[in-house]
Amino acid sequence: MTNNEEYFGQERVCNLTPLEFEEYCYKILQGYAEEEKLMDFSIVHNVKLAANDGIYQIDIYATYMALGVEMKIICECKQYKNRVNRDKVVLLADKVRTLGAQKGILLSTSGFQSGAIKYAKEHGIALIQVFDTRVNFYSHSAEPESVIDENDPFYFGRKHMPVFRAHLITADTDFHSTVYPTRAMFMKAFKEVDKLGQKMYGISVFDKMENVNELNFKELLQKKFSGDPHEKS
Repeated sequence: MTNNEEYFGQERVCNLTPLEFEEYCYKILQGYAEEEKLMDFSIVHNVKLAANDGIYQIDIYATYMALGVEMKIICECKQYKNRVNRDKVVLLADKVRTLGAQKGILLSTSGFQSGAIKYAKEHGIALIQVFDTRVNFYSHSAEPESVIDENDPFYFGRKHMPVFRAHLITADTDFHSTVYPTRAMFMKAFKEVDKLGQKMYGISVFDKMENVNELNFKELLQKKFSGDPHEKS
């Protein structure tokens, strides 16, 4: 992703209302829980929890069972245009301890400062960046002003994926793992893309579906459709 793409992707997420952003973060966490097959997973939005020192408003609160123990997750959603600093992560870690939770997750529209990432790793806080993927969309067609074919496999694949994407931030680098859309969501779209590829061009877009992932999806399609897309490979 280029700097311009990252900027505009961030702008679009920041333009959501606070409620819309929190609701999308809710979907991200719910999708991740389904992917991980968490037992007895429960998630609620905008809840108040009591502690010895008062009442805390929680953006998203989730629980699941592991080894017969209820695991509690405290999630905060931040719509920032600047990178989240260390202090925000410290506050969440303190809240997790005070409420007796096992995990804290901070979802943000921006990146995270190196100090925030370091503290999060030391204290078991997950950092997730949410951004808009529409800036990454393009057709394999070489004609930028050509009419988009609704049945074009590449267009179909991108159109039927969730608009927003979430990356797990574990280091101050440009390479992060995707937690949303989940692999199950990707595979569902890929299978439909493959059907369209066979129908339109007489080829299988993805020869080995198990090797397809979010990172190589675009590259595989470009290789398949380089040159004349109607010419069978």
